[in-house]
Amino acid sequence: MFFISLLRWLRGTVTFLTHSRSGRAEQFFNLCMQQRIPFWGCRPRGLELEGRTTPSGYRQMHPVARRTGVRPRIQKKQGAPFLLHRYRRRVGLLAGLLLAAALLAASQQFIWVIQVEGCSTQEQVQELTAALRELGVHRGVLKRGIDVKQVQQRMLYQVDSIAWAGLNLQGVTATLLVRERVSPPEKIDTDLPANVVASEDGQIQRLEVTDGKAVLQRGDTVRAGEMVVSGVLEDRWGMTHLVRANARVIAHVPRALEVRVPLRQSQASLTGEVIKRRYLELGDLRIPLFLYRPIQGQYKAERVTRPLELFGVSLPFSLARESYLFYETQEGQIDEEAALREAEQALARQEQALFGEDPVIRREVSAAVEGEEVVLRGAYLVETDIARQQPIAVEDRRQQQNQRPRRPSGY
Repeated sequence: MFFISLLRWLRGTVTFLTHSRSGRAEQFFNLCMQQRIPFWGCRPRGLELEGRTTPSGYRQMHPVARRTGVRPRIQKKQGAPFLLHRYRRRVGLLAGLLLAAALLAASQQFIWVIQVEGCSTQEQVQELTAALRELGVHRGVLKRGIDVKQVQQRMLYQVDSIAWAGLNLQGVTATLLVRERVSPPEKIDTDLPANVVASEDGQIQRLEVTDGKAVLQRGDTVRAGEMVVSGVLEDRWGMTHLVRANARVIAHVPRALEVRVPLRQSQASLTGEVIKRRYLELGDLRIPLFLYRPIQGQYKAERVTRPLELFGVSLPFSLARESYLFYETQEGQIDEEAALREAEQALARQEQALFGEDPVIRREVSAAVEGEEVVLRGAYLVETDIARQQPIAVEDRRQQQNQRPRRPSGY
């Protein structure tokens, strides 16, 4: 529907009225249809019929109107031909339109939008965008000056966190498609013997021994640093072997957290004053669309950038809007309930950061007011893996033999 409206606007549209009292109007439209004269949008308006046609179609209607005795009257003229005819003597306006069209066509040969897809964090997006800039891919660069294959290869050498990169140039947009590198697990020297010890105090609930010999059992209480699985094994012939013990030691571990919230705090309240500033950005060039005056006071800045488009075509310009929200800072006394809610939120964040996905078996929280602070203390019993490998100090006999002093005889 949009393209039909656009074509009609380019060709021009004439809106006309015809009188329908004598019944000649219906004959008029039937003859126009037989002679393939374009018209559309016919509808009654009182005792008259309204219709639309093209400028050439309106001229072709005159012989038909004389035959039927109908006199169409023009009500409105719309479209590009009438607009150009109205401003036909304004050469500067026509030259400006032609120049704008030429600049718009020329701008399609440059890159104005940079997109990165396949990243999980915003920091990595910024890193890859900076790497593209170093390789010559940035806003305002000529598309034919970009060697796509070379950029893809150099991205792999320049950024270690990606395993594959592909650069697509479409219109005024450069899209970098990446696949993140999956780091292999850290290599463990299995030839180095070790014991499994407890990383913290707890009560053992489950032992999953892969290598080694369990020293403790389920239900035993263990201290931090105490051995749980031994890497020293003895076979049936009485020979001792050293292995690297490996196990999961699931235990109930007591944990404690504490949060303190002062009752007297600095509070920021918005004053309602807002200053908005707009910029027209072309690459690294920023054109202010306001009269400059210095900003004084405490404020919080917000920035929104919106690319500009014309008929679905990305323009080289983008519109940036900056909003400055002013606020005042005041020292105030908050009530205990508000401080307690703030402490609970802080305690929940600490629990998520410290415990993660470990199940909490028991949770006891107590609150108290100590001086000018609300103190929230939490006592927990968490089920977690407390296994930690501790290497066994072993002397290398071959190295000792190589370090023995030689006798004067050479033996």
